[in-house]
Amino acid sequence: MIPILYEKDETAFTSNGLGRLRDCISCVVTEERNGIYECDFEYPVDGINYDRIQCGRIIAVEHDESNDVQPFDIVGYSRPINGVVTFHAVHISYRQTALTVSGTNINSLADAFTLLGNAQPSNPFNYWTDKDSVGFMASGDGVPHSVRSILGGMEGSILDSYGGEYEWDTWTVKLWASRGSLKNFTIRYGVNLTDYSEDLDYTDTYTSVIPYWKGQDSDGNDLIIQGDMQSTSYPSFNGSGRCIPLDVTDKFNSEDGTPTKAQVEAQGMAHINENQPYLPSQNIKVDFVRISDSSEYSQFKPLQTCKLCDSVNVMFDRYNIEGTFKIVKTEYDVLQERYLTMELGTLSMTLSEALGITPDSTADLRTSSVDDYVVDVGTNTYGTYRKWNSGIAECWGTATIASNSAVSATLPITFTSTSGMVINANCVYMSTGTYVAPTISVQKFTTYINLYARVSTSTVQNGYQIDWSVRGTWK
Repeated sequence: MIPILYEKDETAFTSNGLGRLRDCISCVVTEERNGIYECDFEYPVDGINYDRIQCGRIIAVEHDESNDVQPFDIVGYSRPINGVVTFHAVHISYRQTALTVSGTNINSLADAFTLLGNAQPSNPFNYWTDKDSVGFMASGDGVPHSVRSILGGMEGSILDSYGGEYEWDTWTVKLWASRGSLKNFTIRYGVNLTDYSEDLDYTDTYTSVIPYWKGQDSDGNDLIIQGDMQSTSYPSFNGSGRCIPLDVTDKFNSEDGTPTKAQVEAQGMAHINENQPYLPSQNIKVDFVRISDSSEYSQFKPLQTCKLCDSVNVMFDRYNIEGTFKIVKTEYDVLQERYLTMELGTLSMTLSEALGITPDSTADLRTSSVDDYVVDVGTNTYGTYRKWNSGIAECWGTATIASNSAVSATLPITFTSTSGMVINANCVYMSTGTYVAPTISVQKFTTYINLYARVSTSTVQNGYQIDWSVRGTWK
């Protein structure tokens, strides 16, 4: 795409604005999950539109392979002696740092979004979510804060209180329970995986917490409510475990009075279940070639188009690595309309630094021998499948399950055996009710799988959508 320049007060971004920057030398958009969203581009001083590029004006560009155009405010530049100027721009959603709001008694996500709509000066942004979260938000403390910090830049923010994954879509802020979907793209040794390295660190892990609440009693005296130790059943890496103190004061609304010991303990256990602090920090880097970028496999490109927060499969037999990873950072080349890099993290640790991916040249793929290749791809009533010449098969689809119940999903192909079959299942959506993530267990057969959704709450949920994928052998 050729970037488009707009005046600073543009709101629609549907025209050619002040002109297209055809002389642009490079343009890269960097986006992180719940993090930065910025654009850097280079433009020559003798370019036709150079004099029109000014701080405060807007550049609109595509940010991923979906061809979605997003606006970025130009906020700075670097002008070296060689006559090529590097401009820096930030997504228009950053304007929320200049909006201020304060409020109290924020006891749900709906309350929080209503509060943000009343920010000063006038707030042009809209707020949307597929979550129906309730609970006290600590940043609703009556002290003025910027809208952007309440969204996710401070302790007790919306993100801190209710969780989720943000999508910044021009003037709309979307908070998804789980942004993205499970893709059928696989990075596999012997096919498109060209390099791999892994670092693992258990230093900051712990298996137990002693939760406590601190406040004042009805007479104004300092009061501490301490719960008993709450622990995970997950085994410690060294056999002895580790326990830390956990302040859960901000999980309670001060107007509700003093919590009970049981309530404090429940918050401690919820912290362990939601944050999984017993898992190590993991940093994995893989280099791969996107098979769909080569002319021989161009027909498969629609199946291998991925975006931020989508999940992909990684297979590396040498280190017994076989799992699903979430895309947590992307760098997108606007002019070439392709990703420069992707970073992936395990689904259980999507906030950690992980997987740096460089889908660079496809020339290496065309000139080197490929050990395996796709021989059949198709879709039927039950899902989509892909077969490899080596005998490996993959298939994927969706299923809807009510809480604490099971559903049988017929597979779109027949596997030769259940031995070696690998199944991934991830809850991505629910139709109604307060969101409570289920624990999904699976039974596997050569022609179907049974999925069971367990929910540790009395709240009845209707219709969890489960994305599932299966790998095994077809011959």
